[in-house]
Amino acid sequence: MSNPKVQVSPKSTAPKQAEPSKQAPSGTFSDEEIRIRAYQIYESRGRNSNRADEDWSQAQTELMELLGGK
Repeated sequence: MSNPKVQVSPKSTAPKQAEPSKQAPSGTFSDEEIRIRAYQIYESRGRNSNRADEDWSQAQTELMELLGGK
């Protein structure tokens, strides 16, 4: 019995640009979109320090501001 070969596509190391989800109600973002923006914030600090909670909060705030939120 032979093993079938499985093709695996390489993962992109660069995060996608965060955009409002087309499936989410207006004014909300998915966790994935927030995670991407939070990672961009982390990278903008030169990948220094572990402030994941602060980055997440900042990402949420920035994304809401894009929609004219608070």
